[in-house]
Amino acid sequence: MLFLFILAYLAGQLTSLCRLPPLLGMLVTGIVLRNVGFFHMTGIFVDLVSTLRNTAMVVILIKAGLGLDAGALRRLSLIVVRLAFIPCLAEAATVCLVSHFLLGYSWLWGLLLGFILGAVSPAVVVPSLLTLKEKGYGEDKGISTLVVAASSIDDIAAISGFGIVLSVIFSQGKIVNDI
Repeated sequence: MLFLFILAYLAGQLTSLCRLPPLLGMLVTGIVLRNVGFFHMTGIFVDLVSTLRNTAMVVILIKAGLGLDAGALRRLSLIVVRLAFIPCLAEAATVCLVSHFLLGYSWLWGLLLGFILGAVSPAVVVPSLLTLKEKGYGEDKGISTLVVAASSIDDIAAISGFGIVLSVIFSQGKIVNDI
């Protein structure tokens, strides 16, 4: 696990020298090591990785939450709601249509895929946005607050939509009972 961490860190530093996000190098390192068969997780490591992943997400979201400007959030609240829900629902509907007509999926499975693909990852958005905020870009208009809040609500909408559609797909009674 330490070997994976060191290689991922070095790959992240290498990609940052190319003016790319360090997360890209870390992801590629993990994907390559896992698919080459060099790194297999078994036993206690599976639980450890799950705990580390959840802890990292909590740290990222806390860092993002501390960077929110309450005044800008109040001023931009309607825009945040529109920026969160409209793209999430549009992406889910578009993927549903495409997967139904091109891949032959049922409507519910297409919608499920749409909610999976429609989620915005705060792990990708927040660090890049905080870097721009430190440089002063969009501070006067509250852009960083807008995007962080909208991406968080977008995630909630996508996860909720996924859970609802998954419950409907695997329901064993009437849909009214599940809702």
